[in-house]
Amino acid sequence: MKKLGVLAGGLFVAYGLIRLIDGANGDRGPGLAWTSGHLLFLVGLLLFGAVLVLARRTLTTRRPLASVAMVVGLVGVAAFVRVILTDLMVGFRAANHAEMGVIGNQYDRWPGNLGIYEPLQTLGPILFLAGLLTLAVLLTLEHHLPVWSPVVLLGGFVLISANLDLMPIGGLLLGLAFSTSPVLVSSTSDSRDRRRTSA
Repeated sequence: MKKLGVLAGGLFVAYGLIRLIDGANGDRGPGLAWTSGHLLFLVGLLLFGAVLVLARRTLTTRRPLASVAMVVGLVGVAAFVRVILTDLMVGFRAANHAEMGVIGNQYDRWPGNLGIYEPLQTLGPILFLAGLLTLAVLLTLEHHLPVWSPVVLLGGFVLISANLDLMPIGGLLLGLAFSTSPVLVSSTSDSRDRRRTSA
């Protein structure tokens, strides 16, 4: 689970960097940068979806709450995935940046006309954050993650939500939240204590 979280955060960083490069000339997409960046973002989101499921399985207490958090987070991931797939299809079809807006309007109700996509586009990031952050807090309470992980995770989401240009830093924080286990921190502290005692 932790390795997947770190990898997902790294893919967010890569997407953020490619996005900055793609927008260097003032326009983003279509082209190789647009497509490759969105594919990295898509894989990163799917990995975070796997993190949600594995986090739920890891927890041994408060499992009903963990199940709700997992479902809420997965709904947010699904909403994100729909937007990314739409962007990819628009990028594939458009010959230039001006065409992207026109073609994008054709996918406002894709797939089908369910009447839920506009609110989901707004709520998706919130649901994703709520689910993942709740599970991170529960993992911290069971000592699977260090106490600062939820704070770092929240900080990453805040940066990304404030400005997508901050995606590289935000992705770094998301990955960092899963990069260190409390066991490792405890072992390091014990080693230092033993060295001091020996001295």
